[in-house]
Amino acid sequence: MDKLTQKNIDQYLDGKRLEEEQKERVVMAITHIVYQRNQNVIKAENESDQDKREQFLRSIAEYDQLIEDRIAGIVDGNNIETYDF
Repeated sequence: MDKLTQKNIDQYLDGKRLEEEQKERVVMAITHIVYQRNQNVIKAENESDQDKREQFLRSIAEYDQLIEDRIAGIVDGNNIETYDF
């Protein structure tokens, strides 16, 4: 992870050909996870302890993978749990 940056939902959807229904399900499935990921970016940016910062970086990478897995699951037609607002 070269540069630590927050991401928005559109950045995860770029280049993916989703039907409108799929896009709605993806947004509902990843919004809360993207928020949690971005909170860890903020914490990592403000962390002076290198070990703790590395933990945040690993967590961010795990969130990125979880988000991609959720998107792939929805595209594949799996029943993915969504977050109700």
